[in-house]
Formats: sequence, structure tokens, C-alpha cells
Amino acid sequence: MRKFIVTFLPASLLLAFLAMGLSTCGGGGGGGGSSAPAATLTGLSVNGPSSVSEYGTGTYTATASWSDNSTTTVTPTWSVNSQAASISASGVLSCLQIDNDQTVTVTAAYSFGGITVTATRNVALSNIATIPFTAQMLSGKVFFWESNPAGSASRVYILNADLSLKVYVNFGVNAMHTLATGTWSIYPDGALHLDFFVADNGPLRVRRFTDSSTEMEVEVYDEAWGQWGFSARGETWEKTVRVDPSKLPGTYSSSDGYTWGFNNDGTGSVSIFGGTAFTWSVDSAGVLRVPFATGYTGVFYARASSQNTDTSYTSLKAGFAENTSTGSFYEYYGGIVLTRQ
Repeated sequence: MRKFIVTFLPASLLLAFLAMGLSTCGGGGGGGGSSAPAATLTGLSVNGPSSVSEYGTGTYTATASWSDNSTTTVTPTWSVNSQAASISASGVLSCLQIDNDQTVTVTAAYSFGGITVTATRNVALSNIATIPFTAQMLSGKVFFWESNPAGSASRVYILNADLSLKVYVNFGVNAMHTLATGTWSIYPDGALHLDFFVADNGPLRVRRFTDSSTEMEVEVYDEAWGQWGFSARGETWEKTVRVDPSKLPGTYSSSDGYTWGFNNDGTGSVSIFGGTAFTWSVDSAGVLRVPFATGYTGVFYARASSQNTDTSYTSLKAGFAENTSTGSFYEYYGGIVLTRQ
């Protein structure tokens, strides 16, 4: 008689044997079941403009290459090898003041998985030629500047023939309004020097790029802050012209919401405070002066972009200040536009 020996295995051990068998047979998947190794970093490239103008900017990006032949955009550490330019952490290259054309090298460095790669790109910086100022063209002139959007800040620069300087300063709506005084002169390289100081600004060094009958494009260097102006190319200074009193009489709506009336006999009124009377005249410098019955005098420096026909103004644009009855400064309101109704 045959004897059969039956062995009972614990369930946990039985499962282990089954798993071993499946592994030996390929698990039904035929690939061993292990994951592919992670791709490694193999290279880096820099993309962006090959040239940037003086005071201009250019944006650069970096692309990483991987061992599986894929590419991705990455955020590297940026640097540039010259003090003529700077580059931000986001890859924006800014060209500063330069006296001649030159080439700088932008470098990107990126690390992943213990591997660091770098890439470079040469960028040509292009000098922008400036137009020298002359004392003759500036003496006795008045210029108006207004930031964008209009009303956020503005200035009236008054360059007197005796080299004295007045600057009406408006730092924005409901902000400080003031009058600064100083002197002006011309640097040997033809730049304009405005020697005044107000609210941590100034003196200023001004260079001119373009010029027309109505405006000039300038770059302003603030010596107090040690930096050039507010944008890539700077500011647009509008020229001023004489007010023609024969073309002024009429009714105007103003950009600040009031109605102005100028009569032929030199009287007038404005709708502010429910109606304020004034007299008006144009002085020897061509500036419109409006003494109010309240004891203040409005001073309008007409901007060259004002529009008129042979007989009347259709739009009188001005830099508008207000003085007390004694002539001392009271407040600067910034730009104002009077549009004929």
C-alpha cells in the first residue's frame, strides 16, 4: 500500500513561491517590469536677440537638452560680462549708457541631477548718436514733460536767459506740487545740466536723441539716484510757443472738467467753485496770464502741439501753474487742454 505524504504550506509562503515563479516566467509582461532610467542633462542653449540698442532691452530664454533627445525650457542663472549691460533673473538684458558700439557675452548656467551645463550668446550693443544742445537754442525756452498715462506726473522746465532755472513739479494726482529753482548749463559733450534738487531728485543730466518743431526725445540721468530715466529711451519734452491773443476768445471745455470763457475785452470766467471771474492777457514772453478775482493768477505755457486755424484756437494745450496775488508760487496743476466748444 502506497502512502501519500501531504504537506500543508502556510499561505504567506505559498504566495512567495508563486511570485517567484511568475518572475521567472517574465511576469506575463515580457519586459522584466523595471522602469527606464531617468534622462540626464546633456546640454544648454541660449535664445534671444543678437543685438540691443543703447537704453534698450532684450529678453533671453534657455533650452536644456536631455539624454533621451528631448528638450525643455528651463530657468538658468544669468550673467553678463560687462558693466555696459545688466541682466535680470528672468533673462531681461538692459543696455545702459555706452559711448560706442560693443559686444557683450550673456551666459546661462543650469544644474540638474548633479550635472551643470552652461551656454553663451554674444550680443551686440548699439550706441545711439545724440544731438548736442547749444546755449543759443535753450536760452529763454520753456519745455513741458508729462508721463504716461497723462496726469500721473509732469514738469515745466523754464530756462531763463541769465542761466537761472525754474522747474514746476507735479508728482501726480493728489501728490506733491512744488516749484524748484536752480541753474542750467551745457556740458562739454553737449548734454544739458539742470542743477536743482527736489524730493530726492536732481541735479539732472539730459541728452537729446531726436528733435522736431514740436518736441524732442531725451534721456534724463538723475545724479541723486545714479541712473538714467524712466524708460528705455527716456522722455519726450514738448516745446512751448507764444499764445496768440487774437485767436483765444471763445468758450472751451477743459481736460479737468471745467468750462472756460475768454471774452474779447480781456474778461472771462471758469465754472470752478460755481463760477469764478477773471481777467486775461498775454505777456511779453507769450505766456497767458489769468488773474482770478480770488487773488490768484493762472499761468498758461502753451505747448507746441496746440491746434489752431488762421483765426482761432481749436485746442490750446498748456502747462498750467497758479501764483498768489504777489506773484509767489502757489500750485502746479500739470498739463491742461482747452478744447473749443
